[in-house]
Amino acid sequence: MKTIIYLISVVLALLSWTVKAEIYKWVDEQGRVHYGDKAVDNSEPMNVPSEKKQSSSASPEDRKERRQRLLQAFEEDRAARKQQAEEVRQKKAKLSRQCVVAKDQLRGMQRSNRLYDLDKSGNRVYLSDEQRRNATARLSAEIKKHCK
Repeated sequence: MKTIIYLISVVLALLSWTVKAEIYKWVDEQGRVHYGDKAVDNSEPMNVPSEKKQSSSASPEDRKERRQRLLQAFEEDRAARKQQAEEVRQKKAKLSRQCVVAKDQLRGMQRSNRLYDLDKSGNRVYLSDEQRRNATARLSAEIKKHCK
C-alpha cells in the first residue's frame, strides 16, 4: 500500500513539471489593472519566467540587479496606472463641463421668448415655435443621454 502511494506521489510530481500556465494582464474601463489566468477581450499575455531556486552562488551584484529590474517594473506599472487614472479623470471632468453648458443652454432656451440663429451675413433668423420645440427637445434628449 505504501509503495502505491509513493508511486502516485512520484507520478504526480513528474506531471507537475509539465504544467504551463499563462498570466494575462488587462485594464478595465475605470483604468484599473487586472491579472488573471484566463484571456479576456483586451488582455495581453505576460512573460513570467518560471521560478527557479536561487543558488547560493548568485553574486550580490546579480541579486541587486534583479531587485532593481523588479522595482523598475513595479514603478513602470504604477506610472501607467496613474496615467490611465488621470485620463479617466480628465474625461469625466470634460463630460461634466459639457453637461453644465448644455443644461445652461436648455434653461436659456426655455426662459427666452424667441430664439434665433445667425445667417451667413450675421443677421438674426428667428425660429418658429415648432423649430423651437424641436431644438429644445433635441437638447433635452442629449442631456438625458449623456448627463447623469
